[in-house]
Amino acid sequence: GKRTLLKFFRGGWCPYCSAELVRFNAMKSELASYGVNVVALSKDSVEHAAIHKTRDNLDITLLSDPDLKVIRQYGVEHHKALNFVTGTLTIGGLPFAFTPSFKAMAIPTTLLVDEKGDIQWIDQSEDYRLRSDSESVLAEVKKAFAKTADNAE
Repeated sequence: GKRTLLKFFRGGWCPYCSAELVRFNAMKSELASYGVNVVALSKDSVEHAAIHKTRDNLDITLLSDPDLKVIRQYGVEHHKALNFVTGTLTIGGLPFAFTPSFKAMAIPTTLLVDEKGDIQWIDQSEDYRLRSDSESVLAEVKKAFAKTADNAE
């Protein structure tokens, strides 16, 4: 029943995902002016999500889907991705991970969902390093919700 920028991400160990979530966090008040809240979901455990949230000083909702139930329901599972266990080590502000292995995880995907549950915009790239910039995300939010921004809940 709420407008949501729903982000499926690889994990807190991924520097590209972490940078994108920090950007979404910085956009939080502008997104809220359109009634849009940010929710990000990965296969990270609740404990690793908490480490990620604290490490990157995030004020957005991070959800855990360790069994990939929601990730699979949305059809954004990457079956043989290189996986890492999140560490607390950061170098130059970027997280670094440990213990690589091949595992299923989310394909980095952003969905803009309206209050009826209809998807207004999808951002996904075959290259996990490519992400939308803030201006593109805000342009899509404005396009979807500009007429009703004054009536946002």
